[in-house]
Amino acid sequence: MALSIDEANAVSSKYYDPTITQQAYEKCPLYVHLKSKGNVVTDGGTQIQWPIRQEELNKARFTGPREQVAYGQKETRTGAVLDWKYLIAHAMISWDERVKNSGKPKVISLMEDKATEMREDALDVFATAIWQTTPGADDPSSLPEIVDTGTTYAGIAVADAALWAAGAEDTAETEMKLYGTNSISESCNAATFGPDSPDFAITSRDLWSKFESLIEPQRRYYGKESGLGKAGFTTIAFHDMEIVSDVYAPAGSFYALDSGKYFICYHPDYNFKTEPWEKLKQAGYPYAMVKTTAWVGNLKCRMRRTSYKYTALDYEI
Repeated sequence: MALSIDEANAVSSKYYDPTITQQAYEKCPLYVHLKSKGNVVTDGGTQIQWPIRQEELNKARFTGPREQVAYGQKETRTGAVLDWKYLIAHAMISWDERVKNSGKPKVISLMEDKATEMREDALDVFATAIWQTTPGADDPSSLPEIVDTGTTYAGIAVADAALWAAGAEDTAETEMKLYGTNSISESCNAATFGPDSPDFAITSRDLWSKFESLIEPQRRYYGKESGLGKAGFTTIAFHDMEIVSDVYAPAGSFYALDSGKYFICYHPDYNFKTEPWEKLKQAGYPYAMVKTTAWVGNLKCRMRRTSYKYTALDYEI
């Protein structure tokens, strides 16, 4: 007997739909890290908005005890704004798949595999999007856009707010160096503001191996018991940073982030909201079924100056 639509939804709700939010980004190191810090947060409203201080007040000075004080006001704050970005994924079971996978257990297994495939598809789209150099109109903000010394982000141009820029950006250096001129240590210093500095770095797999070779004499691994190690990633500790590789990271890239300033914001009504299986009879496929899941959100950064990037490193040098 063919599995009815009611039975299909009962099985889905019981076994695998409730976990789709938790599993959607399980292979994305940035998402896993931000989630561990409590920086995957809900937001509402027509847009994602937050204030920033774009320049110093400069109204403090030493003075004589009887000297007149010239009062004056200065606007030091502005508003950063991000639009919601919409991600939708779907899984479909065709008529012939239902026939060929006859028997309820086989159809149920197929439905579960389809849902897993839907999650993986959503992950691939998100993980690819956050590394785009120039995000499209429908794409979320990306790390290359945020960690930059010249690009406009969240509606604020660097030309209008000089402090609204990454702490360092190097598009020419090809050699990965730990210390000295154009080195990772030098960039960490450039991206340090008071107690705030990069604490989490993402790089390509080739460059992670290069970094491993450079730090071999004094290496310190987090392994599998702390940090991202608990999620299955192998990390290295250097300069107060946890360094991890990302298969989606572009070749030649090394991004060091002050991760406490980054948030993945999602709309409370669409945090991978999963719809029940539906018949596609009205669409002209009377015996096919479809399931959809939707996410609405964006990548937010409160302070750009405590992050930096390299984009031209060569792991063979």
